[in-house]
Amino acid sequence: MANGGPVTTQQGGGLPRPVASGVHSDMAQQRAGGDLAKWWRNFTRVDKRPHEQPAPNGIFGVPLQTSIRYANVAISLFNDEGQSYIYGYVPIVVAKCGVFLKEKATDVEGIFRLAGSEKRIKELKVAFDSPDRYGKGLDWSGYTVHDAANILRRYFNQLPEPIIPLDFYERFRNPLRNHQAQAVGPSEAQSPSVGDFDDKSAIKAYQNLITELPPLNRQLLLYILDLLAVFASKSDLNKMTTANLSAIFQPGILSHPHHDMAPQEYRLSQDVLIFLIENQDSFLIGMQGTEADPET
Repeated sequence: MANGGPVTTQQGGGLPRPVASGVHSDMAQQRAGGDLAKWWRNFTRVDKRPHEQPAPNGIFGVPLQTSIRYANVAISLFNDEGQSYIYGYVPIVVAKCGVFLKEKATDVEGIFRLAGSEKRIKELKVAFDSPDRYGKGLDWSGYTVHDAANILRRYFNQLPEPIIPLDFYERFRNPLRNHQAQAVGPSEAQSPSVGDFDDKSAIKAYQNLITELPPLNRQLLLYILDLLAVFASKSDLNKMTTANLSAIFQPGILSHPHHDMAPQEYRLSQDVLIFLIENQDSFLIGMQGTEADPET
């Protein structure tokens, strides 16, 4: 062992070793003791080093605020003068899947309902989970739109917290509470409507709520609402109505673990997402406070 080590004594047979006596014996013991002390100091010194920070561990099941630091894509918009500016940052997996699906899948029937290949989906998960590119250079050759749709859903469903944080859960549901049928049309498990509903007031309430969201959550919410609105606009071809899209994506966007088994509560959250998708153009264009946060 480098830097010395503990002294061992010979075991078993063999000729007896001469026993050192007097000053030579004392010097040997001191030298052995010094080597042992030096070894122990080195051992304890290594043990007391501060623990290194663990390397990033992917994106699936990792909080958005953590993974966005090493797996992000900048999103640009154009202002009224035609100038491009960075609106915000979204996870690479969302941007890559979103662009691919917009280009190839808007007219594919049942795009978010049909499963892809489990083998290819696992390959995609590894690609998006792996440093240091996290899927940024991914080539979609060999993968289908159903693979991309499935991996996008898995990312959202495996987030530790929905895109709309739990602290905002009830606040996002309140504008439509007791007005679900008036806001998005009647369906099963809705609470009865009470009083009149003003959609303009509801849109204004959601505009204010969206601006209050943490920047990363706000940017991701608006990005996915835009993506879902694109597919809803071609629901005559892909059969992905706002109701169908809401049923699929609501768990990763607006949900609460206490309401997983409560049909009326589940229905209210889905209706809120339907309303947000149908009015998504009111939440970005001309709306203040939705640009990228300088501290992000």
